[in-house]
Amino acid sequence: MGSSLPPALTDLALEDYKALAELPHAKRFSPKQIRSWVLERGARDFEAMTDLSKSLREQLAQGWRVRRGSLERVHPSRDGTTGILTRLEDGQLIESVSIPEGDRRTLCLSSQVGCAVACRFCASGLDGVIRNLTSGEILEQILLARELAPESPLTNYVFMGSGEPTHNMREVRKAIGVMNHPEGLAIGARRITVSTIGHPEALAALSEDDIPFNIALSLHAPNDAAREALMPGLGRSQLRETLKSAQARFEKTGRRITAEVVVLAGINDTVEVAQEFAELLGGLNVVVNLIPWNAVQDIDLSSPAPERVEAMANTLRTRGLAATIRRPRGRDVGVACGQLRRHAQRNEP
Repeated sequence: MGSSLPPALTDLALEDYKALAELPHAKRFSPKQIRSWVLERGARDFEAMTDLSKSLREQLAQGWRVRRGSLERVHPSRDGTTGILTRLEDGQLIESVSIPEGDRRTLCLSSQVGCAVACRFCASGLDGVIRNLTSGEILEQILLARELAPESPLTNYVFMGSGEPTHNMREVRKAIGVMNHPEGLAIGARRITVSTIGHPEALAALSEDDIPFNIALSLHAPNDAAREALMPGLGRSQLRETLKSAQARFEKTGRRITAEVVVLAGINDTVEVAQEFAELLGGLNVVVNLIPWNAVQDIDLSSPAPERVEAMANTLRTRGLAATIRRPRGRDVGVACGQLRRHAQRNEP
């Protein structure tokens, strides 16, 4: 993506801040100060960086800007969930969602504008994928969410918003590097989860990373044919190879894999489907997360009856698998599956 605007500091890898020491009015410790202002203290402009000299702030402003995006709108839900829309420099919108659960508050992050996987149940892919996000655009979702609710600290971070993270592998891994590093955002690896369709080669690439973040596999169907029908942009489903790669990563990191299943009425909400999942996942160190579908405008599907989801969970548990049911959140403001972004863009002049 071309831009005549100066580069943003949020896009820098941590080691790249060192180059700022070469500015004429910088000191040896200036890069650390600037990095702290951007990532720890969340400065939005150079004027806020009051322990830097005025001449250095002026120099920085000539060649850099602090951020790429800006807050567009906040959508609070009655259950405490908050949808956050960010306006990017090219006019695109992305959404992130802050979700409270007991003493935890999880931020759901987007990695792309739109999505190429085009899952039948998700609004994110209805208009295709427009572009990848930069690492800075990913990190700024965290900075904005922290600013909006400083009294409710974020505890967990999941790449489960718009986009397939492994389709934007370089920038997602760069962002995670800044998130996890003690001199970045200092977020522990166990508090970061990447949700992915799980192509075996992509999982192998993620396993090369030294940061042992969690992996959640977007399975949704227990066999390749049904999965390809439900996720038309997936390409060729390779469930056996995917699970083999996931198990190899578990053996390396010790992080148990989560298998995600969005449950849809009349499609995958039966005990028979649960039994098929049990056959597929038996013997693996995995927890199955059943996610009752949140209705999405323009998608002709139905949410499952709660008792059918409970029956699926009980079937999995009887077969020796750990199974959880995710409680639907933010239904009153439509924060699931890219709906906020799509609704906002459709209502723009």
